[in-house]
Amino acid sequence: MHRLAWIITVLVILTLVGVSWFWLVEGWSLLDSAYMTVITLSTVGFDEVRPLSAKGRVFVMVYLVFGLGVFLFAVVQLGEMIVRAELRTWLRRRGMNSALKAMQDHFIICGFGRMGRTICRHLADRKLKFVVVDQNEEKLAKCEELGWPCVRDDATSDRTLLDAGIERARGMAVVLDSDADNLYVVLSARLIAPNLQIIVRAMDEDSAYKMEKAGANRVVSLLSSGAATMAQLLINPQVEDFFEFVTGTGSGTALDLAEIRVTAESPCANHPLSATDFRNRGVIIVAIRRADGEILLPPTAATMIRPDDVLIALGKVSAVSQFLTSEQLSS
Repeated sequence: MHRLAWIITVLVILTLVGVSWFWLVEGWSLLDSAYMTVITLSTVGFDEVRPLSAKGRVFVMVYLVFGLGVFLFAVVQLGEMIVRAELRTWLRRRGMNSALKAMQDHFIICGFGRMGRTICRHLADRKLKFVVVDQNEEKLAKCEELGWPCVRDDATSDRTLLDAGIERARGMAVVLDSDADNLYVVLSARLIAPNLQIIVRAMDEDSAYKMEKAGANRVVSLLSSGAATMAQLLINPQVEDFFEFVTGTGSGTALDLAEIRVTAESPCANHPLSATDFRNRGVIIVAIRRADGEILLPPTAATMIRPDDVLIALGKVSAVSQFLTSEQLSS
């Protein structure tokens, strides 16, 4: 920006010098003075607007010798800045496309409004891979500033979802501006990736029902979930602190909930919960979901952890992140 301001300042000063001479010394009108200055600097070859005096001709010669060089230098610098900016944008997008093609087990965020940005911040804080899909240039400019990969296109298009790597994705959050678009994206995504975890936002109950039928795993209705939270806080005011901790909005240390699927190779498989070191690692197992759908809440110390179980863990964000990383690497 400093360089651009310098170039504009030089061009303005150079133009004002020529206009001032023809206006004050030659006695021409401002329009004639400005026109003569422009055709002189640009060397278009037009005739003089009016006959020049002897000193006027001397000024034009000096103005051309020095002014033309400065003018051309400023124009070249301006053009170089534009080309470099376009080249940087092209290289960044090319690198982003290469990264998208190699990305696996990531999340897709359709929509980069306020809710989409919040989701991305939570994923970025946990160092999880994700890609944003939106067609709004202004919104994605902020996304690119933060270094978050994005696809600049319509999320309702199958081609866009494929470009975002939906076939290799771990899950998708759909938070576009309208329920109709969200419903269409859910339907398209489910046809392309039958096993994909899809979370979608709904504005009303009718849309939520349709989205569930279209294949969404979870539908977040802002009205119903917000009302339920407010009712819970009215009944149990002290629960607010726990909500703030888990959501990361409180002033204290934020907590995180996460799930990990147990495989036959996992170190904790076929062992009782008391034999694990989860508590020493700052993580509490608050629930276990069996492969047949049974939920143990809360599990006892003697509960046997089986392959294909899903452990629901609670702990500080850093502890949960380390827990997920170590479990995934060892399984």
